[in-house]
Parts: sequence; structure tokens; C-alpha cells
Amino acid sequence: MFINRTNELKKLEDEYSQLFATFSVIYGRRRVGKTALISKFIVNKPHIYLYITQGDLKSQLEIFTKEIKKYVDEQVARYLNFESFEEAIEFLATIKFKEKLVFVIDEYQYLVQQDRAFSSKLQRVWDLKLQNSNIYLILCGSVLSMMQSEVLNYSAPLYGRRTSQFHIKPLLFKNIKEFIPKVDKLEQMYIFSSFGTIPKYLNEYDQTKPFIKNIEEKILDKNSYLYSEGNFLLKDDIGDVASYFNILKAIADGNRKVGSIASALGVHSSYLSKYMQKLVELDIVVKETPVLEKNPLKSKFGQYRIKDKFLNFWFFYVYKNYSYLEIGEVETVLNEIETNFNDRFVSFAFEDYVIEEIIENPLNYLSFVPLKVGRWWNNKNEIDIVAYDEKNIAFIECKWQNRVNKESELRKLIEKAKDLTDGKRAYYLIATKEDYLNDNLLK
Repeated sequence: MFINRTNELKKLEDEYSQLFATFSVIYGRRRVGKTALISKFIVNKPHIYLYITQGDLKSQLEIFTKEIKKYVDEQVARYLNFESFEEAIEFLATIKFKEKLVFVIDEYQYLVQQDRAFSSKLQRVWDLKLQNSNIYLILCGSVLSMMQSEVLNYSAPLYGRRTSQFHIKPLLFKNIKEFIPKVDKLEQMYIFSSFGTIPKYLNEYDQTKPFIKNIEEKILDKNSYLYSEGNFLLKDDIGDVASYFNILKAIADGNRKVGSIASALGVHSSYLSKYMQKLVELDIVVKETPVLEKNPLKSKFGQYRIKDKFLNFWFFYVYKNYSYLEIGEVETVLNEIETNFNDRFVSFAFEDYVIEEIIENPLNYLSFVPLKVGRWWNNKNEIDIVAYDEKNIAFIECKWQNRVNKESELRKLIEKAKDLTDGKRAYYLIATKEDYLNDNLLK
């Protein structure tokens, strides 16, 4: 099922329609739908699609050569043989295509890992041959740090050559309904809090069965695809698996600050630096600072969280409970989910939903269009959401509860925010579970 990505497809089509050679970079975390986007785009277009693996480059070059042979005269194809990817691409650039060819190198980072100079070689081929060809080059990768260092950063070998770039991100809450149209609003929030918005995960959901049955069969069953997803998702990109997994489990357990993560693991905070940096580079973890910080890079209040809601759920309920799940004791984990799923997962997902709604449709909820939206906290207090522009500021508390005393919560919110208005016109809002279910959010 291919859903959304309308803007990305339009931009790709715009690039393809140019009368000169074009070069796009597509990047994003694993499973986010990069390959599905490319597959949709190249339908009915002349194309060569290479999916690079960590295997032998020689055999992959042979596959590439076979693809090239499809676009040359049979007499020429018979004698084609290349010593390297560089040589093959250089030859490809000499072919006179009647219609622009889309040339995709997917999982580009694996090619660079096996040939550290490849980006510099590709730069030379682009400058001398490819940029004068009738080819649309697309490099796609999942390791953000490598795509930055090889293509996107100012010091990267291929910097300045691309004509566009696409950071493919998870879908939005509203897209859940497109994948799973028959579920009600409550179940949508539960799905958002556990399966997240990665297309591949949403495709696993069986809307003919109750939510908890989906959790049992699609995530907790040791024979299910999602049961092992956490292991498979990260194993190709990290070396010290145990350390990374322990860090992610600590974050899923609620330890957000480096100090508390270190304490949970029994290590010094400085030990975590390289691991946290790598997890951020892989787009698995995000570092957040209070939204009102004047200099976020120097903030002492930085906190980490797992970006993907499914992975957060997986590390809390699956990874730590392997000893139960491996012997089929699913009921123990289901009981835990019944006990704390709403407090530990749905309540935070509800905050993310409200943030998403404000960013996507600000004037439906506020009287101004905010420049920034995010969470705020210090050593004493925290406010779920703060949104502001030059003249206005809104403070919002989210309560995933029934029968909330809004007047009482409003008084508490005003007290917490009293020193944060900075001369702006202030608004105070309470968002509740009941508001969400009744389509009365922030009204």
C-alpha cells in the first residue's frame, strides 16, 4: 500500500522533467518508505535501480553491467565488461537515451563503506560526464551521518552537485486513518502510541481484530515480523549492539537526561557521548531542549527520547521481556500493558498529536501562527507545549484523562507560566482525552 508522499513524488517528477541532468539525494531512517517512494516514481520510466548490500561488490557490479546492457546495441553489449562502478557509470553517461534515464543507487552508504573514495570518484564522473547526460541520478541512504559527510555537508565530495534533496520522515498521525480506515479515534491514538507511523509497521495492523489482539499477534508473538524488528533495524548500523540496546531500553524506561541514563546503566556520563551521537545520526534518538531556550546548543536541560513510537514501545515491552515472550508467556506482558500503557505511552503520544495538529493547522487552535512549538521544562516545572511568535505565546497542558477539572488545571498552568510570557500576549489552554474524542480539541 502506497500512501501519502504526494509532495515528494511531485518534486521528483519536477526534477525528472528538467531538460538537463539532475541529481537528488534521498535519505531517512530505515523502514520509513524511501525505497517504496522510489519504486513508485520509476514506474513506466527507463531506469536502472541498484540496491547495494554489504556483500561482494564484484557480483553487484555484474548486476549493474547487465542492467546497462539493456540500453545498448546487442553487438556492443556482448563485449561490455567493467572493472569498477566508476568505469560503469562513466560508460552509462555516454549512452544517448531518447528519454531521461533514472539511475538509482539505493543504500549508498554500503558502496562508500567498501570503497571509501567512491564519492570523490563519482564527483569526477558527474563533473566530466554525468552532468552533460540525459540521466537523473538518485542516491538513497539510511545512515544520515554518512549521507551528510559524503553528499550534503559543505566539505562532502559531492557537495554542490545535487539539484534537490529529500529527508523522508515518518508519516503523520492523520495518515493512520488512510492505512487503517475502519478504526475509531480511540484506537487510532492507541495505534499511534504503539505501531507509530512507519508505513511498514502500519501495514501489519489487522483492522478486523481488536487493538490488544494486534499487539499480541503482531508484536508480542515471537514468530511475528515486528517481534524481531528492533534487532534487525539496528544491527547493520551499529557495532556494540548490547551497549546501544541498553541505552535505548533505559530511555524507553523514562530516563531522558544523560545523567539518569548513565545512572541506570551504572556508567559515567562521558561514556555515553559517542553512543548518543550515533543514535542521533541514525535518526533513532532525538535530543530535545526546552523550546524557550535562547541558546539550545548550550542548554543544560537537554533530554533524549526515542523518535519512533514503535521502537519506544518495543524496547519497553518486548526487549526487556524476552525471557517471558520466548517461552510463550505473553499474558504477563499483556497484563503490564494493561497496567501502564496509557500513562507511559498514550499520554506522551497525545502531546505529540497536539503538537502535530498545531503545526499543521495552527489557526484551527490559536489566533496566531507560531514560529516555534515544543515542550518546556526547567529544574522545577514543565509545560507540555509552548507555542509562540514575536507577539503571542500559548501554554498548553495535555491530559489523557476523563473528567478533567479544567479550571484547576488552568490555575496550575498559569502559575507555572507566570515568568515565561516575556511581554507577549499569553494564552492558556487545556487539551483532554474527552476533547480529542469529541473533536473539541483546544476549543
